[in-house]
Amino acid sequence: MKRGIVTIISVLALAATVSCGSARHASTDPIPQSQLDSYAADHFFREGIRLYNENQYDAAMDLLAHSMNYDTASAATCYSLAQYYMSMRDRALQEKYSGTAHDLLMRAVSLEPGNYWYRRLLALSYLRMNRPMEAIGQYEEISRRFPGRTDVLMTLASLYDDIGDYEKELRAIERYGRLEDVADDLKFQRFVCYLQMGELDSAYYEAEKPAEIIELLMNTTRDMIEQAESAMDRIRCRSLLDVVMNFCDVVSAHEPELAEAYIQKSIAYFWMGQNEESLDILAKGLKNVKTDIDHAKIYNLRGDYYHTLGDKEKMYADYDSTLIYDPDNINVLNNYAYYLSVEGRDLKRALDMSARTLEAEPLNATYLDTYAWILFKMKRYSDALVYLEKALRYLDTDNPEIYEHYGDVLYMCGEKEKALENWHKAVQFNSTSATLDQKIKQQRYLE
Repeated sequence: MKRGIVTIISVLALAATVSCGSARHASTDPIPQSQLDSYAADHFFREGIRLYNENQYDAAMDLLAHSMNYDTASAATCYSLAQYYMSMRDRALQEKYSGTAHDLLMRAVSLEPGNYWYRRLLALSYLRMNRPMEAIGQYEEISRRFPGRTDVLMTLASLYDDIGDYEKELRAIERYGRLEDVADDLKFQRFVCYLQMGELDSAYYEAEKPAEIIELLMNTTRDMIEQAESAMDRIRCRSLLDVVMNFCDVVSAHEPELAEAYIQKSIAYFWMGQNEESLDILAKGLKNVKTDIDHAKIYNLRGDYYHTLGDKEKMYADYDSTLIYDPDNINVLNNYAYYLSVEGRDLKRALDMSARTLEAEPLNATYLDTYAWILFKMKRYSDALVYLEKALRYLDTDNPEIYEHYGDVLYMCGEKEKALENWHKAVQFNSTSATLDQKIKQQRYLE
């Protein structure tokens, strides 16, 4: 039966009259019942629940209201009526009668304080009313009365996290771990609590894979700062970033050879524009890491920094060091080769390095573009055209740089109209090229 607005309002008015008015007195002064009243209340209640389970909500509400009219001290009827109000699909009505539902639940709990379901729904009602402390109080009471309901402990942990009470969150997590015998599976949750409490040494001992955790936290925190909608949110996220950076120092104190702690803290500094601090952290890391691959990671990152800062000689020096420790690092080989080609220097060496990247990944559009561009710089335009057309076949995202390069090569091969077409495509794909507009305007290739 569909809910009609007239039926709902009339039933709600009846329920408010017979239930909410008496709710103020039911727990202490219920209306005396005759045997017939008791029978009628029980009958209407059972029939109301049956119809409710058959989704005949309006009829069910009529019967439950009649049941309460005969028995104002029925906790079960209060609970069932509250359930109905809280599950209304019409959000406006649900909001309108939220207070009625809450009063009914308060009455049900006062009548039967040991009922798990009544308290659970009352806690949910508090949450809907944005009263988390009262909800926590109900969940704590449920946990005390029903220690076997461990799911309540995780709800408590989540609520304590929401209000920033990390010590109590930690206690709830630890109780859950003991009762379910899953303490070892909750190390990450405990780690996060200790981190937010500022107990960084304790956090370290809960971190099974500190390198992975540091990277995850750094990436997540930077994303949170960039997506923050208010200044206050940015300040909070920035404070969390400071905590994570301090945690990097704790990890380095325990495991000085772990590269990721230096790398992630350095990235954070560089991201904030503190370039000197960023480079100092990497220098410290180079003194402490042990493996070739870790040395290569740090030199590679520092080389990328120097590229951003425009210090080409230091960039090349660090890329050379990277390749000493990791000769097959195709990302460095590609970048090194491309930067050389842009400057028009050591083109034979650049071509050899680029060829090695294609041996490893022959269908990589970026590596094909680099190889083609080196050929272009060597004035081997026909060869460059072959590799750029192949790059476009394997391109999985729109890349304005590759389309601009394709236009450059086409122009040098005498295909001016096709060159203009691809230069326009590069513009459509949001190219940041400094010369592209002039190429289109003058209809010719420009360095």
